[in-house]
Order: sequence, then C-alpha cells, then structure tokens
Amino acid sequence: MRWLHWSDLLTLLAILLTFGLEVVSEENSVQISPQVNSPAIEFPVQLIGFPVIIVAVRLSNFVKKLAYSLNPKTYVKRSKRGALAAHHAVSGHVIEDLDPTKVEEQLVKEMGKDVCVYEKVCEEYALSKEHAEHDGQNSVIDWPEVVSKYELTPEKSKKFYLLSVFLGDIVASPELCHELVKRGRACS
Repeated sequence: MRWLHWSDLLTLLAILLTFGLEVVSEENSVQISPQVNSPAIEFPVQLIGFPVIIVAVRLSNFVKKLAYSLNPKTYVKRSKRGALAAHHAVSGHVIEDLDPTKVEEQLVKEMGKDVCVYEKVCEEYALSKEHAEHDGQNSVIDWPEVVSKYELTPEKSKKFYLLSVFLGDIVASPELCHELVKRGRACS
C-alpha cells in the first residue's frame, strides 16, 4: 500500500474545496424564480475556486522542494553522484548484483569454452583494490610485476593470466574469483 504524501493530500484538499464551492454556488445561483432575499452581489465560482487551486498547487510544490532540500543526498555533486553510481555498479561491495553464472556465460561467449581464471592472481588484485578503496586511495597495478609473471605463464594461458589480473582489479570481488573457480573455471 502506498502512503499519501503531503502534496497528494494538498491537491486532494484543493479538489474537494473546489468541488464543495461549486456545489454551494450552484445551489445558490440556480433560481427558478427571483427571490426577494437574493444577495446583492454574486461571486462566480472561478473567483474562489481558481485561487484555491493555485494556492494548493504552490503549497504542494513548496512541500516537494522542502523535502528535496532536506534530503542529504541532494547535496552530493552531480559528477560525484555519477561516479558513485558507476562505482557501485562494478564494485565488489555489491557482489549480489554480479551473478557468477552470467559472468561465466559472458566469459565463455567472449573467450571460448576453455576460458579459465587464476584464482590466486584474481584474488590478489581484488583484495588490493578493496584495500585501496577502503583507504580512499586509487589502486595502481604494478606493471613490471604483471609483465614478468605474464612472461612466465605458458603461451596458451597468457590471455587467461591477464583476464585474471583485470577481473580482480576491475570487479574487485574475491568472492567472484572464488565462485568462478568453484564452477570449474580454474586454470591449472
């Protein structure tokens, strides 16, 4: 069940007031024969109804703007909001969003049926990325180390070594690395 907001209540109140004024006005203005005690000046409904509607709309807009301004997320810069959204989309902190089955399917689709992941390598880079993010720093890959280990890797597994490095560094989820290995995608 959805609860009504203040703006909804104000709009509803304006509609009810307008409807009530129209009913009262119609009862007073519909006359079959002239009455002796008729008022000297009759106000059309529009003189009362429209200002009530305008006040209700402005009041509801004010309430919406007040709620927006009181929300602490309002005061985060747009660029930072975009960066935070992108960070949460690929961050290891939101591992529930990354389905290991779908990740595995995509890896097989892109790199073939023999795709594999070096769990230790993937986990090492994921943990270093997590620690760097936790400390508020940018993680920097040690390229000389990556290249030297790349050279020591067997020729047919070199691309999988790099896949493990980048998967760990970009996704930053040791859990995902472990899940892929558990699903039979471990490099020997």
